[in-house]
Amino acid sequence: MTKICSVILAAGSSRRLGFNKLTLKIDSEMVILRSVRPFVDAHLGSVIVVAGPDLKLIAQELNSLPVTVVYNEDHITGMSSSIVAALPWIREAEAVFFHLGDKPFIGTGLLSEMVEAYRAERANIILPVCRGEKGHPVLMRVAPYIEEMTGLHGDKGLREVIEKHKEDVLFIETDEGALFDIDTADDIRSLTERGYSVEKGES
Repeated sequence: MTKICSVILAAGSSRRLGFNKLTLKIDSEMVILRSVRPFVDAHLGSVIVVAGPDLKLIAQELNSLPVTVVYNEDHITGMSSSIVAALPWIREAEAVFFHLGDKPFIGTGLLSEMVEAYRAERANIILPVCRGEKGHPVLMRVAPYIEEMTGLHGDKGLREVIEKHKEDVLFIETDEGALFDIDTADDIRSLTERGYSVEKGES
């Protein structure tokens, strides 16, 4: 079976909210747990979670799952450093999912669709879209882009790699779960308006 790893980027500081958004509880489950679990349940390969200053808290929340939590000592420099921090764990993989830890509404169904497209279409990059907007996760074949990943810096993450290789991208239409993330108080209010129980995370 194709070896497909997953990397969940969870080293952000959540400055706008004043507490770590990954610790926000939606229906009594932390956002980080809801974001990581689908990749474990998909049984694709190893799952790497890249954390920053809240490493211990995140590791404790995920201790029931078979994941590896990695510390990004350069987290303050931006998202790209978290991708670089994960590279030692994915170099031998054929492909890798990259996902953001503050996107808690991804299901295993989408992951399965993306893997099926990857295998059937032999596309190097699979990207979900909703109403024309690009979402997450992204599934990438490792070998063609590993060197470019090594040179990433700043907060752009994989965007510059994907933009550079537009011809390699296959888009998969999906629902708004691929788009929804938690950045502001308005995002949190929208959850309660949708009927979710929301509890503030730890500072």
